[in-house]
Amino acid sequence: MQVQELLSLSDIARLAQVQRPVVTVWRSRSRGTETPFPEPARTVGSQDFFDAAEIVSWFKATGRGNNPEFDADAAAFSNIARDNFHSVSALLVLRQLWDRPFKGLGSEDLLDAADGIDPDDEFLYSELEAASDHLEFLAAYVDKLVDASYGALPALQSLVSDRFRATETAISRTAISAQARQLVARCALELSGVEMYFHEATHAGSDLIHELARSLDESAAAVIQQPAVTGSPSPEVRMALRRLKMLASANESLSLVKTRPGNQQVVHVAQFPSPGMPTTDPETILHEIDDLVLELGPAQGAVVIAPADVLIDAMPSKKSASIRGSILRMGRVRAAARLPQGHLLYKPRTAMALWVIGPEAKGLPLAERRIMLSNLSDLELDEQVIDDFATDIGASLIGDDALRSHAFRFAQWARASVVVASTGSLIPGKRNTNASAAVDSSSLAKRQVQLELALDHLNSSAKDRPELKIELRPRNIDELPSRDHRKGATPLGDLVSQGTIRLISGTRFTSQALDSVPSEGIKVWNAADLREGLPTSVVSYFDLAQAYDQAVLTKAGDVVFTAHGKPTAVVDHQGSHAVNYPVRILRIDSQESSGIMAEVLVKDINDAQHSNWRRWDIRRLPQDMVAPLESSLRIIEEERLAAAQRIGQLDIISEQLISTLLSGEAEIINPSICTEGRP
Repeated sequence: MQVQELLSLSDIARLAQVQRPVVTVWRSRSRGTETPFPEPARTVGSQDFFDAAEIVSWFKATGRGNNPEFDADAAAFSNIARDNFHSVSALLVLRQLWDRPFKGLGSEDLLDAADGIDPDDEFLYSELEAASDHLEFLAAYVDKLVDASYGALPALQSLVSDRFRATETAISRTAISAQARQLVARCALELSGVEMYFHEATHAGSDLIHELARSLDESAAAVIQQPAVTGSPSPEVRMALRRLKMLASANESLSLVKTRPGNQQVVHVAQFPSPGMPTTDPETILHEIDDLVLELGPAQGAVVIAPADVLIDAMPSKKSASIRGSILRMGRVRAAARLPQGHLLYKPRTAMALWVIGPEAKGLPLAERRIMLSNLSDLELDEQVIDDFATDIGASLIGDDALRSHAFRFAQWARASVVVASTGSLIPGKRNTNASAAVDSSSLAKRQVQLELALDHLNSSAKDRPELKIELRPRNIDELPSRDHRKGATPLGDLVSQGTIRLISGTRFTSQALDSVPSEGIKVWNAADLREGLPTSVVSYFDLAQAYDQAVLTKAGDVVFTAHGKPTAVVDHQGSHAVNYPVRILRIDSQESSGIMAEVLVKDINDAQHSNWRRWDIRRLPQDMVAPLESSLRIIEEERLAAAQRIGQLDIISEQLISTLLSGEAEIINPSICTEGRP
């Protein structure tokens, strides 16, 4: 069988590290020259495919593109892996486990090696046997692919991440975002304790266990229980096992074991829909979750991610409500969270949700148990949100004492009995304003519990804040900086010309690129955002790579500003944001050597009275004062954020108190107010 290595125009653009339209220009302008663009080797529908070897030769002859390693990298962008997904992935795993290149080996040699690695044909032998008529070609291609990807593991990861370009619809339709995977992984780590024993309970596997492995400390030993393979497993199940074999082989701290009897403290991670069960039918998913919870040992737990209309929202039928109620009545669901839309990549308008299922709560009746409910639907799942939510989960698993000692950021607490009895949504959200919500129940007891817990959290967080200490000492005359340094004001234009501050232009994004709602993307600073201090628009990763590949992202500590209208600037503490012209970036070369601090720079820009940025006077600090001021400002910022959180808690308490008293079913027995801790 003849197999040809082909590249589409998009593949060629990725290989050359240019935008897609550039390749079209090359193709048209090279006609009639001494080095015309190669003719298509195959056309499928309206899409042309080109011989990879001819394209590499053309690049060498013309010097086009930005990739000096065309020849070595071509294999990573060709169609071979996509068109032979399972056989190429099997060869990659074989090469990793066998630990030798395939050069010089025939089909029989490769099948013998596969038989030695997989004698029971659990994960790769059948895939290679099915491709035996062109196995030598694929093996030679895999050798090139491994070299281009700097290893078999990165090559397999790239192949799997390219799922939207492949024909693996079961995988592509169930993929979830990196942020959602990270959230599940962090919660699983909080649930695991010291045992570090995990199992992928997703049908045919998912990316969850791999994300979890990436989240582990490099020195932490962990055990992954591989799924049992029985009967004739589907291609997706075999692919999942290949990925686990590769993962364990490439990580010495991971041990891959078969199912063990007994009650190890296993943490299961499960995703619905999954490659092996791509349905989103609530009843089917709830039956699967029910089976999972019933099979858990007393010390085991699980983290489940599924559509919010299954885990959180009002049930579409009485049967679905009954199944979910029976799961909740087991008393092992310890936390539930509604996530923002966009994290089920194939259906970005579908909101996902999370359940954290803990070990059995011994000696505590259901009526006295509490469930942590969190609505994250209006938040971006950035690193800080993921970290804070996982910390809340860890504290909630300790017991009731933690409810008073930990300042929860996202928790709303509800009695488990109230949640079980709810006929509507467990958590109120934009799509469920008419549903009966457990946390908005009219139950007086429920409201009292919420109010008491909110007050405890508020007082605890106030007492936990350290005393703010910033001490100043007058300097002696001989310690004062030089007169020149005390003048300290230099026009911004001079600082840019000297290279002390680097001016980086913004990118002119189209309104279409920013008006879309991508499932994943980069936040973009607009001029209007500078007044609020947060970027609001998003550009998709695809648009950024294809249409705006010259865009420069901010680094943490950069100043973003605009001179149009009233000069406005803000420090981008997080970084990794794009800027939309007329917003521009100011990057300080070195704060300590230049004496220029981002916060001072922002203040000077915001105080400017004209729009000629070159003439804005920027003040400098004595060099020995940069580090102390930076440290003090960091402490002040932490206190400011804590105060903002306290204000939010006070608003919640105020609303709860008013609604409780308006019901006429309760009264305040002590009108005096004692403020504990510092405000």
